[in-house]
Amino acid sequence: MGVANLGYVILEMRDPSAWAKFAKSVLGFGTAKSFGEKGAKYLRMDNSPFRYMIRKGDADRFVAGGYQMSSKKAFEDQIKLLEKKKVAVTRGSDKDAKHRAVKAVASFPDPSGNKVEIFYGRDKGEPFTPGHGIKSFKTGKMGLGHMVLPAPENKKTIDFYRKVMGFGVSDDLTLPAFAPGMPKQRIYFMHADNPRHHTLGLYNFPNPTGVIHLMAEMGTIDEVGMCMDRVKEAGLHIFASLGRHANDHMVSFYFFAPGGIGFEVGYEGKQIKDWSKYKPTKSKIGDLWGHEYDFPVVG
Repeated sequence: MGVANLGYVILEMRDPSAWAKFAKSVLGFGTAKSFGEKGAKYLRMDNSPFRYMIRKGDADRFVAGGYQMSSKKAFEDQIKLLEKKKVAVTRGSDKDAKHRAVKAVASFPDPSGNKVEIFYGRDKGEPFTPGHGIKSFKTGKMGLGHMVLPAPENKKTIDFYRKVMGFGVSDDLTLPAFAPGMPKQRIYFMHADNPRHHTLGLYNFPNPTGVIHLMAEMGTIDEVGMCMDRVKEAGLHIFASLGRHANDHMVSFYFFAPGGIGFEVGYEGKQIKDWSKYKPTKSKIGDLWGHEYDFPVVG
């Protein structure tokens, strides 16, 4: 497998400074030096140069996730396979790579229209300690966390990540429909070449922000609980109470970050030491306990 982990996320916000302030005051992220993207704020979670780039834009939305490839060869092989499959790949310029603190970057759409970036050769960052007494986020070789993307072209998108991108299957979760006459909910969880239970989830409905949710993993339940207090103090809407997932055993809560971006903060997510011995699961329940959902009524 060539995809090592989720290396960075790019968001666009009408007010990047406000999102950066939230990330620091609520999540415990830190600000990084600029890597040249005009008007952008770069945010740190660990010793990597940055994990989140918040660009200036006309709307609040998810732009792309950047997957770190295991080597230059894996990067080039992935591009060759994409081109063989008639996927429109754009190689980034030297400036694009500099803005991401990497050696080289390329981008392309998946079958549901999500923008995907791949890269190799991350620049070395300075030592970093999170705020609010957080010892560290669970990152390193497992990447910044995970993301769940909208995938209305569900089968095509699942096949793309499995057969073209080389992701492995972790769990296939089916949940009841929101209302009579609607299709059942399906979230397909996939892993990269690291122990994290899933780096990517694919949800069979669209989302106007371009992402279902992003996830940051902390080291203790107290760190999660204190973060939940800060979310409440900031007046942000918690749309899923504290609970434990059935598939990866993550204890977490969910809220809407500025710009309406879904965000999960959790701890104790399952790690798989040897994927060759792992048998993918099919789940019918999302949670062992908790995670009571409270979505705001629109209209």
